[in-house]
Amino acid sequence: MTFKCAVMNLPYGGGKGAVRVDPHQLSKSEVERLSRAYVQAFARIIGPDRDIPAPDVYTNAMIMGWMADEYGQIVGQVSPAVITGKPIALGGSLGRNDATARGGFYLVRHLARELGLDRAHTVAIQGFGNAGQFYALLSAADGNKIVAVSDSTGAIHRPEGLDVTRLVAGKEAGRRVADMAADLGAQVIDPATLIAVEADLLVPAALEDMIDAGNAGTIKARVVLELANGPVTPDADKILAQRGVTVLPDILANAGGVTVSYFEWVQNRQGYYWDLDEIHQRLLKIVEREGRAIWSIAAERKVSMRSAAYIHALGRLATAIEAHGTQPFFVS
Repeated sequence: MTFKCAVMNLPYGGGKGAVRVDPHQLSKSEVERLSRAYVQAFARIIGPDRDIPAPDVYTNAMIMGWMADEYGQIVGQVSPAVITGKPIALGGSLGRNDATARGGFYLVRHLARELGLDRAHTVAIQGFGNAGQFYALLSAADGNKIVAVSDSTGAIHRPEGLDVTRLVAGKEAGRRVADMAADLGAQVIDPATLIAVEADLLVPAALEDMIDAGNAGTIKARVVLELANGPVTPDADKILAQRGVTVLPDILANAGGVTVSYFEWVQNRQGYYWDLDEIHQRLLKIVEREGRAIWSIAAERKVSMRSAAYIHALGRLATAIEAHGTQPFFVS
């Protein structure tokens, strides 16, 4: 997260925290009690000027709202800036729900020519949760063809392209991807083989380490967009580089989420909220600026996009650390 924020030039640090639990085994009220208990345990560590949590795997706006409410009760005042990804009614930002996917979509569209992608290219998406669904909708609306998708229970493939609108509607109704194959004229395939289907762009949008040394050689896509965090292992990274596959790294590709979280925090602090078009335009400007800078570093230094992204981030971090002097101030 530190590198991701540095890549996007956001005045944030970085961290991750989680509760080890299967939320599918909990009732809604149990999830709420757990979420509030988490804030009670960490209330002295988080804060609008200190550590600002945001949603990730198996969390959503509702849970962020519970957490912000609990923090407000603890400190005795409404503090919407303590957490991002909240419901709009509790100070959330427009555009936060699809921000991760939209950032990745803007990046691919901006660099399409350099990546060798036609305006109408084919896409396979591994993981059909929030990020995967929104990416499919955005990409299909831009004229691209979504040929394969998978969720945690199965995968489907249709070389002619899937009806993304019907697919997303089915998921929202609680259906599994594989159960919709017949309705969509698609073939059910082994989820493990999705990354090997014929497609110009592969979008891993599920969990980490999904592409490893054992399956990286089967990928036919010329570009991999990491919407998930760490979906490609270091060994797989080397294999893909040797095969000429361009990987758009997670600290750039999925940074749209934290960027709009930053927008939400800014809006909370100033008490003035932007309309959706302004959110989209601000995100577009940052993604294109940083994506172009990283592409240039990769070309000039003849390194991968991942290495270029870290070079870009480390330059900013080093400058900030140096500016602190020899006795930097840290909050304990």
